[in-house]
Amino acid sequence: MRTFLALELPAKTQEAISHLMRELRAENVFGIKWVEPENLHITFQFIGDTHRHDLPEITEFMEEVFTDMPSIHFASPKLQIIPAREPRLIWIGIQTNHKPIIKASDKIKLKLRERGYKPDNKPLQFHITLGRIKKRLPDFFMQKILTTELKLNDFEVTEATFYESFLRPEGPVYNKIVSYEF
Repeated sequence: MRTFLALELPAKTQEAISHLMRELRAENVFGIKWVEPENLHITFQFIGDTHRHDLPEITEFMEEVFTDMPSIHFASPKLQIIPAREPRLIWIGIQTNHKPIIKASDKIKLKLRERGYKPDNKPLQFHITLGRIKKRLPDFFMQKILTTELKLNDFEVTEATFYESFLRPEGPVYNKIVSYEF
């Protein structure tokens, strides 16, 4: 099974992002696989192939990590195309100075390595993926994305979810394994 850990968006933030996505989709640009609004989340830790027999230990450990987590303040949302040279993703980059979530990431990666997993070693780059780019985007659309002023306020996150992911041609399906409120 493929798994990942996500931070859940507050309802108002998810609604504002869904509105933005409707505006972008209205341009009818082909070659983008848009994320379904109900699948919007802040990417936190991709785990990948996970053994079912490890789930009890992983979920229990994550419960410990998130038990005393204070809410996380995210700021400075910016609509971006990543990477700049060969764009593959449209996302909203966000910032936080929340030290406990950085420490939680380190603890989770260490625990996964101890269990024989190979967690992503890239530095944390909090983001909300809006779409995956399948072919070169028209210049006018890239310019629109790069100049769009987001009407998105800073927000607080108070929940993480451990998901199982099923990849299908029409898009991924995410099944919630367990959620952690903090």
